[in-house]
Amino acid sequence: MASDAGLHIFTVEQANRAVKDLRKTLPALRRTLEEVEVLEDRLAVLSLICDRAVVADNPDLREYLATKLRYHRKISEFEGMWQGLESEGYLLRDLEKGVVHFPSRRGDENVFLCWREGEARVSHWHAEEDKQPDEDSRRDIDRNF
Repeated sequence: MASDAGLHIFTVEQANRAVKDLRKTLPALRRTLEEVEVLEDRLAVLSLICDRAVVADNPDLREYLATKLRYHRKISEFEGMWQGLESEGYLLRDLEKGVVHFPSRRGDENVFLCWREGEARVSHWHAEEDKQPDEDSRRDIDRNF
């Protein structure tokens, strides 16, 4: 982690301030992803239809083209939202569960502060070397953090 130039290092207070925005951003990100998936499914159906009868005045072809445009716009929207999180230094680990990590320091040690959607505040951390952190590897943040 120390080798990542420009990596934002969060204090517990900074991470807790970020949680306020994340409570709005994560549901919006999930909704956008759901919209992408619905459009993707519709495109699959329209693609099958259009493969059989491609003529300029085919209404299915017009719908396919319009849906494809909406699909690409939604993907761009999703990517923009994701990049916005990354640019703030947040590490989204699991969109479905709403798990976000914040690079931090504990003395001389590189660690990650952990927050999961539904938790009131950032109250856990795990060591950098915990490559697949789970409930067992999360430690409570105490006064000595």
